[in-house]
Amino acid sequence: MDIYRRFLFFLIVAFSSSLPALGADALPDRDLSGLFGCQRQVSFDVSDYRDDKGRQWIHLSGEFEGAYRAKMDDLVAVLWDFKDAPKTFPRIEAVRVRSDDGTTAVVEQRTGVHMLGLSYISNLVFRNVISRDGKTAVFSFESIEVDDTTLSSRGSWAIEDRSDASGCASYVRYTVDSFVSPRFPAQAAIMRRFGAADIGALLRHLGEAAAKRAAKN
Repeated sequence: MDIYRRFLFFLIVAFSSSLPALGADALPDRDLSGLFGCQRQVSFDVSDYRDDKGRQWIHLSGEFEGAYRAKMDDLVAVLWDFKDAPKTFPRIEAVRVRSDDGTTAVVEQRTGVHMLGLSYISNLVFRNVISRDGKTAVFSFESIEVDDTTLSSRGSWAIEDRSDASGCASYVRYTVDSFVSPRFPAQAAIMRRFGAADIGALLRHLGEAAAKRAAKN
C-alpha cells in the first residue's frame, strides 16, 4: 500500500514544474463551438531519455487546445501576473520576479505538493516572453536555472482572439516539453496514464482566473 500511495503522490507532482514553442501563424482555423468549457488533447507522450552524462530522465511532451468565453487580453494578463500565480495555479507555492520589462520577465518559481506525509519541491528560474501581433499573442517560457528535479522545461501558450458578433472568444493552444527526474518505481507509467488530465486542469485554471478577472473589470 505504501508503494501505491507513493505512485499516486508522484502523479500529482509530475507536472508541477511545467508552466509552458508555438508560432501564432500555426493556430488552426477551426470552429470553437465544441471547445468552449473543455480542453482537448492534440498530442501527449512520455518517454525515457538519457543525457550526455548518462543520467536517466523522463521526457514529457504535449500539446492541448481549448476555447474560452474570454478576451485575449484577460488571458494574457492572467499568465503575466506572476505574483498572483500561486492563486491561479495551485501547485505554485511562491514566485519572485527578478526582472520584468513588460515583454520579458525572469521569474524564480517554487512548486510543491504535500501529501500523505511526503513533499516534492522544485525550484526553477524561467525566462518568460510575451509577443503580440494583432489578434494573436504568444506567451513562451524556458527554464534557465534548474535544480536536481528537472533537466529542462519549456513551452508556450498561443492565444488568438476569435471574438465576433456573438461575443468575446479566444482559442488557446498550450505546449510543453520537459525532462524530469525519475524518483519512484513506475513513475513514467503513471505519468502516461494520468498526465493528460492533469494538463487539462491547468487549462481549466487559466479559464477560471480569466473569468474572475473579467467580472472584476
